[in-house]
Amino acid sequence: MSTAMDETLESKLLETIIPSRARIPDDPAPGNYVVIDVAQFSTTVPELFANGAEYVYITEERGNEPEFKSDHPRAKIGGGSGPNYEGEEGYDFFNSPSFVQDVDVAGRPTAMTSTNGGNAVTDLRRAGGDDVEIYVGGLTNGKAVADHLRESDRETFLVAAGSRGKPSPEDTVGALFIAHHLHGRPLTDERRAAYREVVQFGKGPKYEDKPRIKRTDLYEYTLAFDSRNAVPKLEGQRLVDVTTAGGDRDD
Repeated sequence: MSTAMDETLESKLLETIIPSRARIPDDPAPGNYVVIDVAQFSTTVPELFANGAEYVYITEERGNEPEFKSDHPRAKIGGGSGPNYEGEEGYDFFNSPSFVQDVDVAGRPTAMTSTNGGNAVTDLRRAGGDDVEIYVGGLTNGKAVADHLRESDRETFLVAAGSRGKPSPEDTVGALFIAHHLHGRPLTDERRAAYREVVQFGKGPKYEDKPRIKRTDLYEYTLAFDSRNAVPKLEGQRLVDVTTAGGDRDD
């Protein structure tokens, strides 16, 4: 892939990448929107589907999950990380791709949100109405999402959720990674290594003094490029994996 071709592609991407949740338009243009929150929402959601979750209900706000569980007794619900990243009392998991490996979600509904990615999904749902289709993608399922959307006749926008209203390097990398696949231009080994370094050095040092689960999430899950095939799409408030036949079941 030539440098000139790379520059042309990434110039085009400036028109279709939304650099943070705070920059989501009040009146989004019709199209497909992929929410990218690499650490952790866009990595945790594909893991829930990989472990058999029926769907992931995105709550309007944190704290609504117990009400969802009262209406869906078989559901597993996610809350905050709690003390020492061991989860909150009354919840089954939190936004961690490694923590959910030990939660029995097979065949069950789940419910959660997150400060950045989950809330970006809700912002888009509220603002976009029927003209906006919402997906969740990251480094682990980015190719699968791109392959699904490549034949769409709708414009695809990549929402790099960011943090506290500002862009974050790992989400920008996630958007570029998906865009390369979307436009049929797989990454060179050199560029993939560069993207990996941006994420690793952007997040890794922050996790050194935190419980080991944060480093496990980053190095064993977040950076596992193209390891998942789930294509989460929002239907109502439910993310369903459109690659499976069971996405539309009711409880």
